[in-house]
Amino acid sequence: MTRINLNIHSIPELQEALDNAFESVISFIEKQSDDQFETSTAEGKWSTGEQLEHLIKSVIPINTGLILPKTVLKLRFGTTDRTEMNFEQLRDLYQSKLAEGAKATKPYIPNPIPASKKASLISKYRSEKEKLTRSLNKWDEKSISKIVAPHPILGNITIRELIFFTVYHNYHHLESIKSIM
Repeated sequence: MTRINLNIHSIPELQEALDNAFESVISFIEKQSDDQFETSTAEGKWSTGEQLEHLIKSVIPINTGLILPKTVLKLRFGTTDRTEMNFEQLRDLYQSKLAEGAKATKPYIPNPIPASKKASLISKYRSEKEKLTRSLNKWDEKSISKIVAPHPILGNITIRELIFFTVYHNYHHLESIKSIM
């Protein structure tokens, strides 16, 4: 299992954790052969290419939301009135939802991906990571702990929790990708 720094909280720490998570996935995928990129471990399981597309599909709506004015997010989704989860609590909640049978919803389910798309998908994935880390620069510590956004499995979570999820989600899929080799 990949070691994850559980003590991330500030915006710079979140940005560093995102960069590390995305680059860990990229580094591993770049070492895979084309056959490994296209292979899944079992019927109904995603190949590396499909997992990479899923990760891209998962981060695009976050990037879209984070560039909106904070007032728009606040009016549309509101603010939290509960204690914010830390990284571990968010990870544990997500794992429990998966154990209960939660699965990716339709917009996040990937299409079959040929090895010929490997380089372009890696480039797109890296570009989405850069957008995400840059978009956090316009946020402040109070806002990312107060304003919420919807998650298809976890419900409304704070922006900070959404970033925790994104970091964990990348490592979660990295472990699945590693099992293909």
